[in-house]
Amino acid sequence: MTKDKSAISAEDVVAYITAHPDCLAHHPDLLAQCLDAAKSVSGDNAHDQANIVDLSPALAARARDEARRVGLAHKSLLHVAAENMVSWRRLHHATLGLLASNDLAGLCHVISAEFPIIFDVEKSALIIESETSLSDMVAAGLDVRPAAQIAAALNDRTLYLGTPSEAGITIMGQAAPSMALIRLPDRLPAPVSNCVLLLAGKHTTSFQPELGSDLLVLLAEMVGVTLAARLESLAEPT
Repeated sequence: MTKDKSAISAEDVVAYITAHPDCLAHHPDLLAQCLDAAKSVSGDNAHDQANIVDLSPALAARARDEARRVGLAHKSLLHVAAENMVSWRRLHHATLGLLASNDLAGLCHVISAEFPIIFDVEKSALIIESETSLSDMVAAGLDVRPAAQIAAALNDRTLYLGTPSEAGITIMGQAAPSMALIRLPDRLPAPVSNCVLLLAGKHTTSFQPELGSDLLVLLAEMVGVTLAARLESLAEPT
């Protein structure tokens, strides 16, 4: 009875040739046919692979660009964080100086002598409107300027940052690349609310309109509260 050859699988052929290696030696034409068939399969695969678009380089380039963008953003955030830390440290030192002042003259000394070092500015001064100034305040070291001149330097605002105008230069008593002029909080009683804090920058970038003003406003509040306390101590009977 003839054996059904349709049941023979590729695994059976491989198993037989492995078990009988001399089979191909006795049938060289079979070996040639096997080699031709292998080349045909390899050629078909190469043709199929030629139609495949390799996206690996594009994906790698995109990944590198994204990593570079994230890296730059990270560095920018670190730079901003470092600058904020420096600013808060300066505010902390200024607050300690204000608290350490024992009287009005000591407060004026901190602002005029220590603030320029703490904030790295050319000049710092506490200025009061001449219409509401007190003799004790002038004697302690506050600068006196007309209210209209202060308003012009502020450009009729409570905070001015940037290149000083002619009125600003007059207020400073000298030219400066930039200026910060902050009015003390109006919630404080007069004459404190009639005062302004002046900081003359060393560079045009020291104070700019787009610069964050939160720390400067907080500094002005600290100066105002301390000034009110020192004036109150003057009014107390000895």
